[in-house]
Amino acid sequence: MRISKDPEIRKKELIETALCLFLKKGYEKTSIRDILREVKGSPGMFYYYFSSKEEIFEEAIKYYVENYIKGLIEILKDERISLVDKYNKIVSSVIKAFEDLRSFSKIYYSPQYFPLRVKISFEILDKLIEPFSQLIEKIKKDPQLDSKRCAVFILYGVYGLLHENLEIESSYVKGIMDFILLITKRILGIYEEGEL
Repeated sequence: MRISKDPEIRKKELIETALCLFLKKGYEKTSIRDILREVKGSPGMFYYYFSSKEEIFEEAIKYYVENYIKGLIEILKDERISLVDKYNKIVSSVIKAFEDLRSFSKIYYSPQYFPLRVKISFEILDKLIEPFSQLIEKIKKDPQLDSKRCAVFILYGVYGLLHENLEIESSYVKGIMDFILLITKRILGIYEEGEL
């Protein structure tokens, strides 16, 4: 006997299951049947919520990104975490996101998904500006420095550097993040003596 669930709960379950399978097996090796087998559902149930595998793939990516953004905001706002720990956690999150998105499939980096990638990237940036500018406001040395403009400058700089090459390794991401840390420290006037 199939358990009847609220439609939104069922849809979320399908998305979460698809996301797990896409991360584990990749887009190409995950079928609609695989998703349905995991949730013990029928094709009719799937097609009630989604018109295709591509549609659930896009929804899974959006779901992943929503959780990624929440995680980064939690790190930025957590008063109990030192700046060094915030930086290390953010770097780890960025590296994991790049690795996860790469494991989804090469299809995510195909021209077909370029508009989605751009939309997602700007959604991430837009949602991080406010918490990042609040953090800058707390740690900056120069009271004349516009925290919001500084946040926009740094975040969009990170975006540009991280997206100049789609075939990047974790060490490259770490190098970019270390470079951004150095620039950020200098902009905010929080570098150590002898670091210039």
